[in-house]
Amino acid sequence: MAQKFDYPKSEYELQIILDRMYRIAKEQSDNGSRPTFKGLLEIISSETVIKTAIHNLMGNKGSRTPGSDGKVLRDILEKEYDKAMEMIKDCFHNYHPIPIRRKYIPKDGKPNQFRPLGIPAIIDRIVQECIRIVLEPILEAQFFKHSYGFRPMRDAHMALERINSLTHNTGYHWIIEGDISKFFDNVNHSILIRKLWHMGIRDKRVLMIIKAMLKASIMGEIKINSLGTPQGGILSPLLANAYLDSFDQWINREWEGKKTRQHYARHDGKIRALKRASNLKPAYLIRYADDWVLITNSKANAEKWKRKITLYLKTALKLELSEEKTLITNVSNNPIHFLGFTLKKVKGNSRTGYITRTRPNPDRLRKKMKEIHKAIHALRRSPTLEMLVHKINVVNSQIRGTIQYYQAATWVCIDLSKYGHTLRNSAFRALRRNLGEKMVKWTPANQVNNLPSVHQDYETTIPAFKYNDFLIGVTSIAFCNWKKTTAKNPEETPYTMKGRELYSRRTGKQPLLKRADELFDANLTAIIATGRNTRLYNLEYVINRMYAFNRDKGACRVCRQSIWEAWEVNTHHINPRLPTDRVNKVMNLATVHIGCHKMIHSNEDYSHLNSKTWKKILDFREKLKGRN
Repeated sequence: MAQKFDYPKSEYELQIILDRMYRIAKEQSDNGSRPTFKGLLEIISSETVIKTAIHNLMGNKGSRTPGSDGKVLRDILEKEYDKAMEMIKDCFHNYHPIPIRRKYIPKDGKPNQFRPLGIPAIIDRIVQECIRIVLEPILEAQFFKHSYGFRPMRDAHMALERINSLTHNTGYHWIIEGDISKFFDNVNHSILIRKLWHMGIRDKRVLMIIKAMLKASIMGEIKINSLGTPQGGILSPLLANAYLDSFDQWINREWEGKKTRQHYARHDGKIRALKRASNLKPAYLIRYADDWVLITNSKANAEKWKRKITLYLKTALKLELSEEKTLITNVSNNPIHFLGFTLKKVKGNSRTGYITRTRPNPDRLRKKMKEIHKAIHALRRSPTLEMLVHKINVVNSQIRGTIQYYQAATWVCIDLSKYGHTLRNSAFRALRRNLGEKMVKWTPANQVNNLPSVHQDYETTIPAFKYNDFLIGVTSIAFCNWKKTTAKNPEETPYTMKGRELYSRRTGKQPLLKRADELFDANLTAIIATGRNTRLYNLEYVINRMYAFNRDKGACRVCRQSIWEAWEVNTHHINPRLPTDRVNKVMNLATVHIGCHKMIHSNEDYSHLNSKTWKKILDFREKLKGRN
């Protein structure tokens, strides 16, 4: 039976719809059938989804990257709300993608080799994000539980932990390191569309839009793209996972998910029975986008699996397995390379006699250290102290980002500490070159003022200098500790209440509040009808005022009373003289009652009110006049 849904009038209603889509798809998939969803275009092209898509893109650095038409997200944000919405909705009903701009970036650790990125026009990125928002829960509910790449609430560390736990618990040493030759360039469009149909996307209008996206011309290269999905497209990762899902499920059915006549209360009981009473070849698949590994019990079975996979990819998906790069490795002798890590089994105190040792991939780590060293070298010159502090913040974020990625490796401290002395001394020399010998001192890390959550645990000295009574230091790559990764809990998902709670508990991150669309839509018509200054009351204002409301916890910034009725809510521009690209940022918007808003813009004396309210009114008035 085809599933249809109501038009979402708010972000809260949208979440309910997405949760329901996920639940239906999951239930039917678990029962061995496939869901059927129609009427998806109406949801995808709704104003609620469009606003959510634009907000998602606003937090993405790529929104500042122009496509072939030279436009960026800012060009759309500064349009009048109704005109911007009309333009985007028209795209869905008469979709013709703008040619993709091609950009080539260096491949990791491969000199003179480049990876092609396809950069769609910003309007096409909005369309793709709208489609992704609605299709993701339907597909996510059906995906293989041990694929980890480009999926919500999953990461590379979980994939690595899965390999760790499997090699330890099974005692298996043989691993196929899979490499699909030019995967993104060879995705067959017809096969992909059929797979989406098979997975329940039964709205032909949406499928035709996706097909048009896939065939979009590449500026200066080809007029019609007959093969592949562009790396860099917002929808590409989701489509890639949909394309490879049948590969995942095929391998899963051959071992872990093998159906048996007898019912087993425990999964490990079934696996023991399969080992004892069948000739099946064990296979545990872990996939991250187009990178994958398969763990099995012998070299002979690894070779058989490699031949079977080569044939399956060729016949079912029209893909080629790279013979040169697809390796069969005994990890008790040699390490495998996966997602920037190496993994090897070494003799140790365990039930199997082996423990896993994971390390940062040495080639990738060296490359990253060179990048950080180059950024440190740039500290030698800076026109102002403020710019120098900014550069140090960038260097520190690079160092901490590297640590956070590699902290899943058991030998992270050993491998990163090798670079600690060199980078610390380079930073010391660079700061002295810039500021002079007297200003820069070796200072215990726990005495500097930046990165206190990191530095408070270390007495090791780092180069630092005084800036506005604060000690600013360049952190050390040696300030790292191994952090055990929690295995992925399949119930953790953004599309169930329980899944969101599990994620919040694991990460400590609180879920974002939903936009109060229904509260603001009541006065949206009035804003459009009055033809207010479009510089102040544009698309960006309409979107960001809702997030300002969430930040202010639904209370007036003047009287601190909660705002419950739509007619009461106003959003005040704290400094209306800011340039267009800053005037409607959330930080420049304040939620206020309509009455309090009038008092801010009035010259009347309201000192008879309580002192805190009157002080707030005066403060907002001063900022309006430009005195603060």
